[in-house]
Amino acid sequence: MKITLEIKDILVYSELNDKYFFTTFRDKLNVIYGKNTAGKSTLIQLILFSFGINDNKIKLTEILTEEIFVRLNCIIHKGTEKQEFIFIRQDETLIIKDNNSKIIRFNGIGSDNSAEHIKLKKYFNKLFNFNLLLESNSGISEAPMETIFLPYYVSQDVGWVYLRKSFSNLTFYKNFKEDFLDYYLGIENIIDREEKKKIEKEINSLQKQIKFFKNVERENEELEVSKIINSSLSGKANELIESISSKKDELLILEKDYVNLSNKLTFYNQRHSVVSKVKRNHKNQTPGEDSCPTCTQILPNNIEQVYEHFQEENDTITMLSELKSKIKTAQSKVNSTNQKIEVLRKSINSEYKTFNKYSESEVTLENWINNKANIQLFENLLKQIGALTIELDTEKEKLKEYKTDDDIFFERAKKNKIFKTEYFKNNVALGIPSLEEERFYKLYDISSFPFQGVELHLAVLSYHFAFNKLLTQSDTIHRLPFILDSIFNEDIEAGNKINILNFINSNFPTDTQTILSIADDKNVKSQIESYKTDIFKDNAHMICIGNGTEKKALLKDNDNKYAELIADTYIIIETI
Repeated sequence: MKITLEIKDILVYSELNDKYFFTTFRDKLNVIYGKNTAGKSTLIQLILFSFGINDNKIKLTEILTEEIFVRLNCIIHKGTEKQEFIFIRQDETLIIKDNNSKIIRFNGIGSDNSAEHIKLKKYFNKLFNFNLLLESNSGISEAPMETIFLPYYVSQDVGWVYLRKSFSNLTFYKNFKEDFLDYYLGIENIIDREEKKKIEKEINSLQKQIKFFKNVERENEELEVSKIINSSLSGKANELIESISSKKDELLILEKDYVNLSNKLTFYNQRHSVVSKVKRNHKNQTPGEDSCPTCTQILPNNIEQVYEHFQEENDTITMLSELKSKIKTAQSKVNSTNQKIEVLRKSINSEYKTFNKYSESEVTLENWINNKANIQLFENLLKQIGALTIELDTEKEKLKEYKTDDDIFFERAKKNKIFKTEYFKNNVALGIPSLEEERFYKLYDISSFPFQGVELHLAVLSYHFAFNKLLTQSDTIHRLPFILDSIFNEDIEAGNKINILNFINSNFPTDTQTILSIADDKNVKSQIESYKTDIFKDNAHMICIGNGTEKKALLKDNDNKYAELIADTYIIIETI
């Protein structure tokens, strides 16, 4: 969705001197004119200042000492939707009243590195859906606010000599020209390039890992032998494993039975020993004759005790007889189980030796078992290669979402071709000598022009109009007023002035405003009325500074014509 900024009007007011300036701006073409040093460039710089731009603040030093505020009433078009905004700049504070009458304040924005200015930059990035990133020595970061305005602003001084230099301190960014052009032409953003680099780095790492594992597989002779052995004897080996495994299970059961029987036999022997001692001691405890085993008293000899004594003796004899029988049976089972265990162990060892001697093509099962670790390593290698290959395919699919170097080269070539067509057409209209070398007309190659004086001025003008035409072809790039400060320099004669104005009048963008400034002194061969009627055909909105005769005359005494607007501005400023 295309986002377009429209400036409705500007109010500059000095409470210190009770002076002001006010003007409206209209669609299409707005022409600011006045005597040299009247304040035309000051007005343009105040427009940028009111958005929080500090780059040209040093040029505003004199007027800022008058303790001014600058108020811009704007409309932001988002598709078919219109949103009204008010931007008020007072010293280092910027206040924004948005479409919902919400007032947002940014205090302390005098430095571009301040926390408040960074917050303001994020606000504008979101407002204009602007996400250009640039790379410096400290890494990748959001582009400075000036880059939002850079394509649409040609400054009075260096702007007519060097490209992309209307704001300072942008050249220290790495690959600034390419990143700037790619973003505004919709070719690639640096964040896409960084993500692409990460994916390419990951792909390279995965390919190296896969190559390493494949080399291990291919160059390790033991692995190759192990695969042959495994292939030759895998069937016989499985037979061996199944047979031994079955007998091992049987052996475990027998060993468990042997332990249980041995425990039972031990229990019977211990029980027999206790009962035997009881029987032996029982003979020395006859009632009425023998003493108690724990004291010197004679045991009682009544009939009941005598009967009980002989009954216990009989029970002991019976128990000893039963225990002897159980011991015999248990011992027999222990011996039998032990024999079975020995036989099974011998059978397992014998079978292992028999299988171990088996061979095919001079490859034995002993070799197979000894090389089984290599086979496991080989299987792990295959799994690792498989997992890495899947991951590699995934990363390659991700990479397809990004443009290749060839894609970018092709896209740039298309933009170069479109730019060249527009640029050469403009050059013809402005009477600029033809250019043969590509470095002077290919968009991504141009860094300077082989001209001086008026021809250089015309070449820069031609470039900016051609580039602005390119930007109209994108629906994702924001559109701001096209601001050309001081379109006449001192060397331009009357004929070229007419030529420049005719060119601008025929080629200014129709989807946004154009604001330009012209030096014209009404006391010295003034041409402004001729420009207005003969060239602009009264379709340009003319904005006069200092009556066309005065210097440093941007502000004039307050006549209370805009008292309500001034009062409303203070209400907004003073809202907490």
